Amino acid sequence: MKELYRFFILGIILCSSIFTSAQSFTFSAKDTSLPYVRLLFAGDAMQHSTQFIWAWDKEKKDYSYEPNFRYIKKYLDLSDVNIVNFETTLSGKPYSGYPRFTSPEAFLYDLTQAGFNVFALANNHILDGDKKGMLRTLKYFEDIPHLGAYRDDQERENHYPLILYVEDIKIALFNATYGTNGLSPVKPTIVNYIETEQLYNDITESLKDSSIDLRIMYIHWGTEYELRHNAIQQGTAQWLADLGIDLIVGSHPHVTQDYEVITSKDGKQVPVIYSLGNLVSNQRWEHSNGGMMATIDIDKQSKQIIDIAFIPFYVHKGSIPSLNEKRNYYCIPTQDYLQGRLPFTLPNDSIRKDLKNFHHNILLRINQKK
Repeated sequence: MKELYRFFILGIILCSSIFTSAQSFTFSAKDTSLPYVRLLFAGDAMQHSTQFIWAWDKEKKDYSYEPNFRYIKKYLDLSDVNIVNFETTLSGKPYSGYPRFTSPEAFLYDLTQAGFNVFALANNHILDGDKKGMLRTLKYFEDIPHLGAYRDDQERENHYPLILYVEDIKIALFNATYGTNGLSPVKPTIVNYIETEQLYNDITESLKDSSIDLRIMYIHWGTEYELRHNAIQQGTAQWLADLGIDLIVGSHPHVTQDYEVITSKDGKQVPVIYSLGNLVSNQRWEHSNGGMMATIDIDKQSKQIIDIAFIPFYVHKGSIPSLNEKRNYYCIPTQDYLQGRLPFTLPNDSIRKDLKNFHHNILLRINQKK
């Protein structure tokens, strides 16, 4: 990657956010005339080997992932904060896919170029490069808002939970994973896990700060490829809601799961998005060949969530002949495609059918009308 890579990243972030303290970031609303601010959550940003092989640009002699996000970027542009699960590492060469991921630094760069400006790192692949790989990954995130993995206790104490100011709305963002594939962080490094006393302490300690308007948990949990949440997710969600979390967003199953609103012990209504599925990956089987993004609108006056909407998208692996686009991975918003709002037609009936079925299945799962 270019020598000025980290300089470019810093410039991108400083254009959209201002550091207010060691653990806080302020984001300006993109449209101040709106009565709400908008957060957008996306699922698992993954890098299987075919993805980085195809991302190599022979002319530029560098990796390029811009085509991945070209058709979802307009939704990122409409949101004030865009949060994604970074489910790979930047452990250095040689790059590798499953089962232990290490990806080109360009993947992170192009995610930020697309508009993602907050990254969740607590997932089951954060230790794929062991301690050295995790530390190298964290180096590339030094100037980028992130959470879930830390160099040591002091860094965690200074940066967690991640505080986001959007206009004058103060949000505490939490992040934890069920595990790390049997690997354990080597001291002094730290990864946030779900089933720990620390998680309880983090949330209850935040309740002492009455200036926090919303507490959001982005959680890595569930059973891979299961289309509905399981009993453990249900119990964990209830526990988090009872502790004081206002919104729960899930990742890890690599498929989208259902959505519901649960009631906390004090009568508060807490939305739970059990799994957003993949953002981009090489998984091609039914239900894993795409995902959804969730937009969360927060009223500026009441500082409460007033709307949650979903944006299903299908990941097309291949070329787009009608645009002379070479083979790559394209996240295609399914509603836009089905309503003819995109400037191309997918190459064959089988792919078009897959997209339509993917769209239909997601809407059924999240209990929305077709």
